[in-house]
Amino acid sequence: MLMPKNVSFPQEYLRRRIDLRGSYDDLLAFPRYFELETVNACNARCPMCTIEDWQRDSPTMKEPLFRKIADEIIAHAGEVKRVSLYRDGEPLLDKKMASRIAYLKQGGINEVTLSTNVSLLNEKRATDILEAGLDSIILSIDSLKKDVFEAIRVRLNFEEVLENALRFIELRNKIRPSCSIRVRMVRQETNADEWPEYERFWRPKLKFNDRVNYHNIHNWGGQLKEFAPVTTTREPNLPCVALWSLMVIFSEGQVPLCNVDYNNTMPTGSVALQSIQEIWQGREMRERRDLHLKGAKADISLCANCNVWDEPSDTEQVSAEYADAVTLTPTAEPVPLATAS
Repeated sequence: MLMPKNVSFPQEYLRRRIDLRGSYDDLLAFPRYFELETVNACNARCPMCTIEDWQRDSPTMKEPLFRKIADEIIAHAGEVKRVSLYRDGEPLLDKKMASRIAYLKQGGINEVTLSTNVSLLNEKRATDILEAGLDSIILSIDSLKKDVFEAIRVRLNFEEVLENALRFIELRNKIRPSCSIRVRMVRQETNADEWPEYERFWRPKLKFNDRVNYHNIHNWGGQLKEFAPVTTTREPNLPCVALWSLMVIFSEGQVPLCNVDYNNTMPTGSVALQSIQEIWQGREMRERRDLHLKGAKADISLCANCNVWDEPSDTEQVSAEYADAVTLTPTAEPVPLATAS
């Protein structure tokens, strides 16, 4: 593996995973990716979610706060790769979603995206978000079998979700063909054998720039009760890409450690009181990154055994290559994930 001069293996791994065109120092300047939780509520109750343990009570982001966040992101539009208008809730519960997409797009943000359980993606909502300028969307559909789907996506109706998804594809083709669609399965024990059939069903319905993939169930940094892994992971052997690429902002403006810190147990700051740049370059972030680079990420309880950033099924598997090259733990072997208690 050829390395740039004066760049360590961990730093080059992070650059390669996050931004091949930039330098490692560029990653420290401003986040490349954002997840803005404009609504902290959901209409489903999925076993791979932590919703029953949520302890925050601020369901919808107020408009002045959204504009403050959006305006600073827009000022860095040339650096920001993607703004995702979702985090832990179902984003289509936000009645202002279309106008918020439009505001970011009018400000020059390259990619604005959503991830949805599809149950609320009826024709009107689909039309509104596509006309607002949505660039990409993740349709989270975990099975093509009604009984399996409804056991995973509790409170949702399989037929309704499938109909909404197929109709959305039609509307996208007509209203905004440039919007890319990613149909994603969260692979777990109950659907682990479905992938080949799932891919065969969805792939012919999509365009060349769309994706069909699975992501193995993750353990929310060890917080998911009764977690049952379906694979081993190399992520605990490597620094986490989130600390160099992603800022999560909750609906009240709080910035947690990362996207698994759903109750903000490790606060990083508040965009209601600080700028995004101040938080990104602040002491908390610097100290956490230093632990990861030194191979001491286990000193942070949420990081020790976390596999949220395992690479999806359809991407180049960079992690395996670097886990074998970098000695960040006593062993470079894949780490079996313990069942969370």
